[in-house]
Amino acid sequence: MDFRSNAIYRFFRTSLLARFALAIAVPIFVVMTVLSLTHYLREQSLLEEQLRLFSVQLGEVLVGSLRYAMFTNDRVMIARTLADVNDMENVQRVQLINLDGVVKVDSWQQDEGMVQDRHGLGCEECHRYPPESRPRTARLILDSDTLRITTPIRNEAVCMSCHNPEDVHLGVLVADVSLHNIEQHLSNDLRTELLASGATILLVVVGLYLLIHRLVVRRMVRLREPLARLADGDFSTRLPVTTGPQDELDRLTNVLNQMAERIEIHARQQEERARLRQQAIVEERRRIASELHDGMGQLLGYVNTKVIATRLLLKKQKLDAADRNLQQLEEAARDLFLEVREAILSLKVASRCCTNFVAEVLEFAGQFSELNGLPIDVQVDPKVDTLELAGETELQLMRIVQESLTNVRKHARAGSAWVSLRCEDDALELTIGDDGVGFNPGAIRNHRPHFGLGIMRERAQSIGATFDLDSEPGAGTRITVRLPLEEGA
Repeated sequence: MDFRSNAIYRFFRTSLLARFALAIAVPIFVVMTVLSLTHYLREQSLLEEQLRLFSVQLGEVLVGSLRYAMFTNDRVMIARTLADVNDMENVQRVQLINLDGVVKVDSWQQDEGMVQDRHGLGCEECHRYPPESRPRTARLILDSDTLRITTPIRNEAVCMSCHNPEDVHLGVLVADVSLHNIEQHLSNDLRTELLASGATILLVVVGLYLLIHRLVVRRMVRLREPLARLADGDFSTRLPVTTGPQDELDRLTNVLNQMAERIEIHARQQEERARLRQQAIVEERRRIASELHDGMGQLLGYVNTKVIATRLLLKKQKLDAADRNLQQLEEAARDLFLEVREAILSLKVASRCCTNFVAEVLEFAGQFSELNGLPIDVQVDPKVDTLELAGETELQLMRIVQESLTNVRKHARAGSAWVSLRCEDDALELTIGDDGVGFNPGAIRNHRPHFGLGIMRERAQSIGATFDLDSEPGAGTRITVRLPLEEGA
């Protein structure tokens, strides 16, 4: 069975809290287990060392208690004493062995008279060492739970009457002590410590789980629905924030709310830009329709009249007059061509309105210059690129640029023109100028049509900007629109 389909696996894969609790529990359990095992091994080593020391002392005491019986060679007393020792807790067997390895007395009364092989198991554990460094206790190879205690029996002066005075020892007292109960006790202690550690870890993990669930998970669950609404595009939704002192999660919630607010503002701006773009297209269509109806209608009527007049002049053989009429028709056709091309260009600009004001100005000026053969120099302050203007502001400024350059083509008879955008004294300054024939603004204002100047002034005032006209005959014309940045931003 695939373990990925296991319910426990899926639970840990989908629960961050469960993985966090597991990540805490496993290291703690490993550390506490290692500490418990270390404590177990240290306690085992300490108890074994104490047991070895106690066993050596016990051997000396046994030899001392047997000394009188050995002096009197009272075998009954020796056997009774060894039997009493054998009855002690954890003592398995006691033997007296002489220098030749013969078992003289055995508490089990089984091996008496037998000769022990010094190189066999049970003797080899001690006899593999030199006599001067031979241990007094050793674990048996055949039974690691048995500790063998060997206590040498010294050849004292009172013994030399019966034994060889040159022998330092007469034999050895061997006692086997079981370590099983001690090992069992240590194992029980280790088991108890591990169980206590597991219970402690479980309590800590459960406590942490409940604490994190209350402080984090429950609050995250409350954020799920508002976040889902934000994901669905409802940017008016705000995440709930606790009152009072705020922690990291509250600060994160505040950041998300600020982000949602900025996204909402941006979305509204995009909607407003789309609305203004559509409005610009509609207005431009109306303007072009009006111009086509008024200007082009008059122009086509003029062309029709000139064509009729030219045909009559040709019938009358007045070729010079007919040629002049044809030249006028050529100029009229050129004007009509430019009017149509400018109308198409205006529609293109209107369709891209409210996207990037500087880019729109550069593109329109470049295409207008190419279409009319009029050099146009566009100068943009780098600070203008960083401005964020309202959609309505961009639309009206773009309209002023279009109408100003159209006036230059129609009326200025200029050799060149320029457009300047710069930031100065917390204001955006737009200037359109030319080196054409210029005019007297007073005369235009009082006696002649103002070439759409009034409309441009109204556009500027609608966005909180000022509109200034500077011109004089023979010195060109300059239009300046000054917009306070707090008004257009």
